[in-house]
Amino acid sequence: MKKYFTQNKLLTIFLMFLFGSLASGTLTFMISWTVLKETHQASQFALLSTISSLVMLIAMPVIGIIVDRYDHRHLLVIAQVFSLFVLLSFIFQPFHGLIIYILFSIGLNLGDLLFSITMYASVKSLSDDKTEMSKINGIEQGIGALFAIVSPAVAGFTLTFISVRIFSWVEIVCESIIVLLVFRLNFERFDTKNEEESVSVEKISYKRVLQLLNKKYIVMIIVSIMIVLKFLLGSINVGIPFILNKNYQGNTVILGIVQFSFPLGIILSSLLVQKLPKFQLFKLLKISYFSCAFVIFSFGIVLSFLIGSIVFTVVVLSVLMLFMGLGLGFSRVPMMTFAQNNIPENIQGRAFSIIDTSAQILSSLGLRFYGVLFDNFSGGWIYLFSSFLMFGVLIVGFWFVDRADKENYIY
Repeated sequence: MKKYFTQNKLLTIFLMFLFGSLASGTLTFMISWTVLKETHQASQFALLSTISSLVMLIAMPVIGIIVDRYDHRHLLVIAQVFSLFVLLSFIFQPFHGLIIYILFSIGLNLGDLLFSITMYASVKSLSDDKTEMSKINGIEQGIGALFAIVSPAVAGFTLTFISVRIFSWVEIVCESIIVLLVFRLNFERFDTKNEEESVSVEKISYKRVLQLLNKKYIVMIIVSIMIVLKFLLGSINVGIPFILNKNYQGNTVILGIVQFSFPLGIILSSLLVQKLPKFQLFKLLKISYFSCAFVIFSFGIVLSFLIGSIVFTVVVLSVLMLFMGLGLGFSRVPMMTFAQNNIPENIQGRAFSIIDTSAQILSSLGLRFYGVLFDNFSGGWIYLFSSFLMFGVLIVGFWFVDRADKENYIY
């Protein structure tokens, strides 16, 4: 059995992501909904998410350093053992209330954060070639999108029968399986020829890491474009629920159908990206990102001039959300593979913590920014404004990419 999983690396990684998301995603929603159900206060529900997110932002730089300095297999095991400790502590402790759920959520998120950043930084050492790197990134993206669809429904159904405390045993089983799977993988840490150089790089500051990343000029531009798009996606995450609720009297069925299309597009792109002909990387990114900008522009046209019957609106918005998911999905896998190939392995933990932290900050700012806009201005014009802003960012960003020296990069 051990030999089978060792030889079937992609299956092992698929099962790791599957079991990692299977119970964890459901448990996260169950915790949030339990707090909302027991307190009946949106402020307490928001407090849980706010404190947990704040702790994650503070922890990311520290975890980035840890990932760069220590063996990745050991870190993955530590992440799962830590999660098991948090789960068992929650199950057997006698207390109950908001503070307990906040501490429980923080503990689980810290374990998941260490696991995810370590996996991001391990993709190159786990892969035999660039094709395999793309497949691993596609697996991670596809499973993440799948459980974005499934987890809320499973959590709602499960909460009608069992409590968070009882469901935590399911999470314990999943975390234990992941520990066993980690030992089936072969990690090649760093090139031993550069061991001395690796040690010196591991000890450098985040400022020096940024200086090293700036030498990979094209990587920084592509990643910066992606991070800015996280901000602009606030128009989708805030605007679509707000507009549908306003125009259709809070019909959650319509909202569910429209929002279902977005992760569906990401799942489809994760499956199809490996089947595409070998596009030149920057051509694929241009097509994907400009398609997303066109979708946002189309939202503006539809919501300004064409909104009408329920059926027409649901169909059009669902198709647009599907194309948005496809565009983002087709861009993310090659972009991540390009970054993993060109960022030095021994600083990838800190590099991805910088990227994730920046993306989370801009994503949060985008939600707040668009929340204010949709409270005060017409939704259609907001989308038109956002699309022109996105077109501008893409034109400027790819202008620099097209004129940059593209030698000394791995594609």
